[in-house]
Amino acid sequence: MSLKRLYRHMNREIDQIDQFLSTRVRTDHPVIESASRQLLDAGGKRIRPAFVLLSAGFGETKDIRLTKVASSLELIHMASLVHDDVIDDAMLRRGKPTVMERYDETVAMYTGNTLFGEAIRLVSEIDSPEVMRIMADTMERICVGEINQIQDQFEWGQSPKRYLDRIARKTALLIETSCAAGAVISGASPQIVRQLSLFGYDIGMAFQMTDDLLDFTAKSFQLGKPVGEDLKHGHKTLPLLYSSEDPDFYERLRQVNASTDVEVTKSLVREVQRNGTLERSQWTIDRYVNRAIRRLDGLPDVPDKRSLIEIAQYIGKRKW
Repeated sequence: MSLKRLYRHMNREIDQIDQFLSTRVRTDHPVIESASRQLLDAGGKRIRPAFVLLSAGFGETKDIRLTKVASSLELIHMASLVHDDVIDDAMLRRGKPTVMERYDETVAMYTGNTLFGEAIRLVSEIDSPEVMRIMADTMERICVGEINQIQDQFEWGQSPKRYLDRIARKTALLIETSCAAGAVISGASPQIVRQLSLFGYDIGMAFQMTDDLLDFTAKSFQLGKPVGEDLKHGHKTLPLLYSSEDPDFYERLRQVNASTDVEVTKSLVREVQRNGTLERSQWTIDRYVNRAIRRLDGLPDVPDKRSLIEIAQYIGKRKW
């Protein structure tokens, strides 16, 4: 079972969003358009648009604004990915060369900025002050998160709180916003919007923690990039936080920097794979997933509620 299969009943709507996105990445500059289209054609789970559509199931109104807000969130996500690849000097994304690898760092940064700009244009067409406020706040917080990620590279002494804040801005925020915006556009009540927003936050945290876990457990062909990339690029993730409680492990981790020999990082990866912290990380993920599902208690029993629960359960157990 794949994540996309869980919302296959929305394939038609997701395809419409993909077609709409294809028209919105067109620019007057051939290089930027080619780079943007490369990101779009790389595919992805389209989980943010799915959450927009599913959250709209709790309201009454469904119109083109849902396509526009879902597309704007996917554009923001795409922009953040290309910026992340620049930060990490990454060569592969989903098994294919990154925009930076295919072109260069400057083209990648301006491609990301162009996608951000188009996302803003789309939001302006929605004509909803509340959605505009939510999206403006989201984009500001994402940018702060990108800066924090740069500052946190190879800062192995960072606290668990710093890690949680970073992944909240990196991943959870966009999923939280997807749930909130879809509910607002559809006319759901403020209480429903709040509960779906909290659900999105918890699922977003679980989603990123699972990514952190998979960086140590999945195969390279599943990840679309080498295993252990987070450690190599200086990102202290959940398994590394737990492993660092061992003074000996932490002391060796503290010596890792951008020029560290790859065999050193590989040995640390192997230790994480056998020291029990992956199981502990899974337990933490399960807590977030279970709390997310409880957030839906009391909400109307619309058909899309079951889909949200199934997606939540899948996210905590996915293998890639």
